[in-house]
Amino acid sequence: MKPNNKLKPRVGIDARPLSYGMTGNSRYLFEVLKVLSRPDSKFDYYLYSNKKIHPMFWDALQTESVTIRIDNKMPGIFWLNVTLPHRVRKDYIDILWGTLQLLPYRKLKIPSVVNYHDLNFVTVPDTMTKFNYHQHKFLSGRTMANADKIFCLSQNTYNEIHNYNPSVKEKLKVVYPGVSLPIVEEDDEFEYDNYILTVSTVEPRKNLSTLISAYIEAKEEELNFPYKLLIAGRVGWGENELINNLKSGFYKPHGIVFVENPNETIISRLYKNCKLFLFPTLHEGFGLPVLEALYNQKVCIVSDIPVLREMLDPEVDMFVPPKNVSDWKEAILKVYKENLWERGKAWDTSLWTWEKTAKEIEDEITFEWKKSVILNALLLNK
Repeated sequence: MKPNNKLKPRVGIDARPLSYGMTGNSRYLFEVLKVLSRPDSKFDYYLYSNKKIHPMFWDALQTESVTIRIDNKMPGIFWLNVTLPHRVRKDYIDILWGTLQLLPYRKLKIPSVVNYHDLNFVTVPDTMTKFNYHQHKFLSGRTMANADKIFCLSQNTYNEIHNYNPSVKEKLKVVYPGVSLPIVEEDDEFEYDNYILTVSTVEPRKNLSTLISAYIEAKEEELNFPYKLLIAGRVGWGENELINNLKSGFYKPHGIVFVENPNETIISRLYKNCKLFLFPTLHEGFGLPVLEALYNQKVCIVSDIPVLREMLDPEVDMFVPPKNVSDWKEAILKVYKENLWERGKAWDTSLWTWEKTAKEIEDEITFEWKKSVILNALLLNK
């Protein structure tokens, strides 16, 4: 029997992205939740995780619409398939939202929606840990079958899923991310100046070694090049030598500085004050750092991959073959020598808001919930 105090339908959320600090997945979920959990919210949101929520998210999640359930007794894959379904039943959840491209293997008796940020296990499997690769390879088909709606972070992700599994075409919905950064006051205490910037987790997929080599070659060719290269982000996996070199200051004599785990204020100032933004990734579901650079009206040099062409302007921004060190070097020097630091026509930020993203997700969740209510009522009347 459902509890008497259940005044609103309940959305259960796989909140594990919020355990790792600010990443692409966690920012997407966090920013959407800030909008969805408003005082007049249509739903109550139950956040489930096998790990503690990172402190940076706590304050914004302390609302009447949000309940947090932490159970850290099981590894992720077992938690997803054993603990989560139990919690969902116990809390009388009406619809489940999977945020890490996976749903429980056994289809639940309630509607389920799921985020897909990318299809890396198909397109760039060598950039994944072996465990994540096998997990997604063997469970993605089941997740797509069990999902009532699949939120694709980009048109590119939509196309990849459709090519991989054409049978789920009617379930696919492109829901672009929004962009926002704290407004920061300028002062004289900021320690970084005269720099070009990349923001990235240090892992194989981000291809930072190519950018570092290109930057060093650019400085060797153009001895008067005055700008440092700042690499801002968190430490990931699979790049032990690079990580050690960045953390130890090995690259500092070359003008390369690692800003590890910057908070929101520092990130905002890094974007605002950089001369140029670079993004040498091999593959992305979308590429939120590029969107954040555009939000700050920065010219971008990026890898020539389809998803980044969904938001950038080829008349202003530059696209480079991801692994070609020489082309990255030439692109950096072209901007410098030809003084191409300004975007010219301002980039329209109004097209990319978290309010728009949250509304699209809320509308789809509402539709799937109402559909299930109607179907259940029809079954009861038979």
